[in-house]
Amino acid sequence: MNNPLISIYMPTWNRQQLAIRAIKSVLRQDYKRWELLIVDDCSTSWEQLQTYVEQLGDPRVRYTRNDFNSGACAVRNQAINMAQGEFITGIDDDDEWTPNRLSTFLEHRHQLVTHAFLYANDYICAGQVYSQPSSLPLYPKSVYTLARFYKRNIIGNQIFTSAERFKKCQFDTRLPAAQDYDAFLRMAVEYGQPWKVEEATQVLHINHGEFRITQSAKKFSGYFSFYKKHKDKFDPASKKYQLFTLYIIRNKKMSFRTRLTLLSIRNTKRMVDSLRGK
Repeated sequence: MNNPLISIYMPTWNRQQLAIRAIKSVLRQDYKRWELLIVDDCSTSWEQLQTYVEQLGDPRVRYTRNDFNSGACAVRNQAINMAQGEFITGIDDDDEWTPNRLSTFLEHRHQLVTHAFLYANDYICAGQVYSQPSSLPLYPKSVYTLARFYKRNIIGNQIFTSAERFKKCQFDTRLPAAQDYDAFLRMAVEYGQPWKVEEATQVLHINHGEFRITQSAKKFSGYFSFYKKHKDKFDPASKKYQLFTLYIIRNKKMSFRTRLTLLSIRNTKRMVDSLRGK
């Protein structure tokens, strides 16, 4: 199909104005055949967002507010299961897209025949005012290799793939963190290595004063659960890298024996960088 429907899932929770900014960036897409599935995870403040969607009068934008809080993973899965499009991607409620994000992915959709999903570079906004995304610092992603991906999430927080594929590889609601990493890794193992699109088409907003899981105690338990789930796949170098990461997340001092066990060129550099405060 030359004009396929693209489903976009967006979970949200108590970030009405940021969510509206994200919605506006979807509305500005130069590719117009999409549906936006917004699932509100029982926010305490939600009337402004619901009113905004109702006043849009755009049947492509659908808002659902849950009666109870079920967590980010469950909400993402809920939206993914509602998807009617041939392709699917997501947007976090605190980020925004450049107008050509969907059309750029569509230009590379033929890669999905042999690749699990597409991913792209991002821009980073740390609270500064900007006129054009291109004026922001670039967050370049690494070109995919299995060795790199077994060590860390080089993909980021969003991908573009077939809706059928994503419905089969949904987010694991048992993981407190690293859910994106887990889902994308399972998809890559099942459907083949991902394909990187070089353009930057998303603005990641950081330091906007909102709660992020990376600042919470859940991060360690989430990544530890992720490691236990996938460690049988990892080669020795990847295991060392992952275990070193767990020590960094926990901010736990390593014994001399542990340092020797996890010793590698890459981990030594990471240790030096951490001591320098990088």
